[in-house]
Amino acid sequence: MWIGHYASAFIAKPLAPGIPLSVLALASSAADALFFVLTLAGLESFNLDAAIAARAGCFPYTNDYPYSHSLAGMGVAGALVGLGYKLLRPRARVSAADFAVITAVGLSHFLLELPVHRHDVKITPHDDVAAGAGWFDSPAVTFAAESALFLASLWFYTRCAPRVAQTGWLAHKHRLAWVVALFIAQQAQFCFAAAPTRETRWVHAPLFLGMILGSSWLLGKLEN
Repeated sequence: MWIGHYASAFIAKPLAPGIPLSVLALASSAADALFFVLTLAGLESFNLDAAIAARAGCFPYTNDYPYSHSLAGMGVAGALVGLGYKLLRPRARVSAADFAVITAVGLSHFLLELPVHRHDVKITPHDDVAAGAGWFDSPAVTFAAESALFLASLWFYTRCAPRVAQTGWLAHKHRLAWVVALFIAQQAQFCFAAAPTRETRWVHAPLFLGMILGSSWLLGKLEN
């Protein structure tokens, strides 16, 4: 899953109005960000799979990511975002409830991965059982489902988040449309475009990580 993960950030914003939307967005994709960091560190990996690429499946890689893509790891990743935010902004008010929301957003990654991933998502890093319904092998289904989830949750955010948390797009009316267009284009690239090279560690990982960080920053612009 790609842009669909940001749904949990939009839904969580009314529950933690004092936490920046960019932080919640990063928490929603923290497991993926952690995966690419661990890939760069040589602790996890992913490799282009010719068989998946030949049948034009989404994210055509075989993955070895026991830490970042276990439920336990996703909880840790979400909590790290909360801790990192507090460390970088020591004067920011982060209540126990806020921290719980950030961590829960990180954990939501697991539920959203289940329908789309091939059998590679686990409860704990060393679990023998892996789950995943495999929608990635149906790019059109994945694109439609993720786009619908993103748009529905964005609508929820515009209706339910405090108005002060929507100043960015309310003051700049075209900003919301541009965000929608860019994220739908991003999802189309994820579902239908071919991998640019076979070099996953030093090319694909930093590209994907940059997309996550940039997307989180961009969603924050809806707020201010």
